[in-house]
Amino acid sequence: MNTPSRISLSAPHEFLSYVPALVGFQPVDSVVLVAFRDQGTCGAMRLDLGAFTNPRTSAAAVGKALDGLCRIPRITGVLPVIYTSRQFSESGRAPHEDVAAVLSSQIEVCGLEVVDMLCVAADAWGGYLDDSCLGHDRTMVTEPESLPGRRLLDAADELSLPAVSAVERETFARASAALARQSDDDEGIPFSGEPTLEGPEAPMPMPTPTPALAGPEFATGMASYVDEGATVLDAELALISRLIDEPALRDVIAYSWAWGAEAGAHLWRRVFAPEQFITDSEDDPWMYAFAGRIEVRPDPDRLRRSIRLLKSICARTRPDDRAPVLTLISWCYWALGLGSFAGAWQRDALEVDGTYGLAIILGMMLDAGTIPDWAFTDPNELNDAHSAPEDAQVDPAA
Repeated sequence: MNTPSRISLSAPHEFLSYVPALVGFQPVDSVVLVAFRDQGTCGAMRLDLGAFTNPRTSAAAVGKALDGLCRIPRITGVLPVIYTSRQFSESGRAPHEDVAAVLSSQIEVCGLEVVDMLCVAADAWGGYLDDSCLGHDRTMVTEPESLPGRRLLDAADELSLPAVSAVERETFARASAALARQSDDDEGIPFSGEPTLEGPEAPMPMPTPTPALAGPEFATGMASYVDEGATVLDAELALISRLIDEPALRDVIAYSWAWGAEAGAHLWRRVFAPEQFITDSEDDPWMYAFAGRIEVRPDPDRLRRSIRLLKSICARTRPDDRAPVLTLISWCYWALGLGSFAGAWQRDALEVDGTYGLAIILGMMLDAGTIPDWAFTDPNELNDAHSAPEDAQVDPAA
């Protein structure tokens, strides 16, 4: 689900030109529910059309979608748009009228206005509320000259890994082997110091220095990898990959990338130094941020850079070892509100390792239609007091 810049309802075909921008990409065989607050859009949700046309899943799909939309503050109406590969010419009317009828009735049951109901088929576009509509020329739906604060994503690009050379994969493999040897020697992952290669494999650039194993320093080091313009060496990619294999460190890294070093350090202290806190972890909303149970929105630019970094790591990693990285890619897409992409990467992770815990949990969240709390929060209304984690006071008696 996305909550982009608001646009106003104009002529239906002009409005349809903007719908792909509302969800981030061109929908195909989809139901897009555009939420309205008075005359402006305030969010959009894309779902697979198949879930609505299957009698076994249609009721659940409609209920789940509207439950999510109703959480948007001050929502007043919904405009469904059905994208289908079927054609108006098949029956002389808009395809999937049965789906549109169910959506219309359930939207009204929720106390919301049905702003309009539109269809974009393979051969034409039209409106379900216009009984005389036989389909309009689809060329009327053109790409707008300017998009509301975003660009359309290329689905093929979002679902693929970057091309890497054999030399880059070999360099990454050598760095990973060096870290494994040092880990065996030190009986643990090397979080500080400078890993080195010896013998015929040397010389090779290595990170100098790697992040220290301590809350603020570790989180700051990890956060720096997704700073704008940051350069990451192959050996650093190998280090990040190895750290992501450790679930607790993986979560700290995700926090540091999504919300910044302060959030990452906060989680570090909660997990590795709980004695510093008076309150129980249950009282700390940041302990549930990874599951979306917090209103503080992750930084979308840092999430995009995190995805590029993770894909770079994944492309260099042996296919059998990719489950942790694939799962984190999926989570980043989910955090951005791009559940369709998240689902594809999550399924890839389970194909690699069907027992990987985070991939299983994320799959349950995606199947349940879980949407993070920050998707329903107006950034302009968020209380500044909740925009960053605040560590509890250290107990003087501890």
